[in-house]
Amino acid sequence: MEFKKAVALACTGLQGFGGHPVELSIILHPRDKRLMDIDNCGKAICDSLQGYMYEDDQQVWKLTIERAEKIKGGGCEVTIKEYFNHGDSISQ
Repeated sequence: MEFKKAVALACTGLQGFGGHPVELSIILHPRDKRLMDIDNCGKAICDSLQGYMYEDDQQVWKLTIERAEKIKGGGCEVTIKEYFNHGDSISQ
């Protein structure tokens, strides 16, 4: 199954965060022992959640990515919650 379709299916019935800031925690489970580029995986996951769990991936204020043990077929666990500790300290 294509990744974006799998994300859309996983988000079915879940309430998104609208335009609110969010934090994501991602745990990656590789399918084998080859090293993976975890920042590219994180980008793909953030982009795929856009339009389902939040309006724009610029709403992600905190992102944690962790590599875990391999599992057959690979996979990931994603936890999303509203980010409350943001301030006006980021300049544009």
